[in-house]
Amino acid sequence: MADPLAFADNFEGLGSAWHVAEYDFDHHAFDTDWRRAQVRLADGLELHLTPHDGLNRFVGGSVRREEPTHYGRYEVVMQPAKGDGLVTGFFTYTGPHYGTRHDEIDIEFLGKDTTQMHVAWFVDGEITNKFIDLGFDAAERPRAYAFEWRPEGLRWYAEGRLIFEHRARDGAIPTVPGRLFANLWAADPSVAGWSGEVKPGTWAQARVLSVRFIPDLGGTS
Repeated sequence: MADPLAFADNFEGLGSAWHVAEYDFDHHAFDTDWRRAQVRLADGLELHLTPHDGLNRFVGGSVRREEPTHYGRYEVVMQPAKGDGLVTGFFTYTGPHYGTRHDEIDIEFLGKDTTQMHVAWFVDGEITNKFIDLGFDAAERPRAYAFEWRPEGLRWYAEGRLIFEHRARDGAIPTVPGRLFANLWAADPSVAGWSGEVKPGTWAQARVLSVRFIPDLGGTS
């Protein structure tokens, strides 16, 4: 029988399975508040970032699955935004807001160099991360990406090709179920050494055409 947590979505609409963020965001690495108006339906999902007169200098779009998920394969067809200081993310997250420790698994594209994927994972708030050369510019058009989260380790894929693997026997991996997010944000100048610095007045867009989650029926969902 199919796992009830499995899903596939090409964003013909945003139903009750998805939450769209609408709040000011006080986080040291972000120069971005969240608004529903920055998430739009148009041949998939558009995530917009625009200048903003508020707590932060920019306002971006973020969506989140309502139900937590666990081991399995997470797939996305997306086109990240290009430009210094911009970050496009597809990731699972859980943390104190949800009553747990901070565990996270990331696919991120830094707009300063979209020929690389930033892969990262957090275990109880401790980050491990790598930049992986893709051999193409991810910002040119939508392409397929994925990560697999299983008890034995983590794997990341680009266009069906395995690009990075971390085995649990070589170091801790996340174990706490998380919620799946996609977002577009401007980094705070304090982390410009990592992200580049976003120019004042920047407008940007990322696209998410589809997502899919295939639970690992051999693990715990």
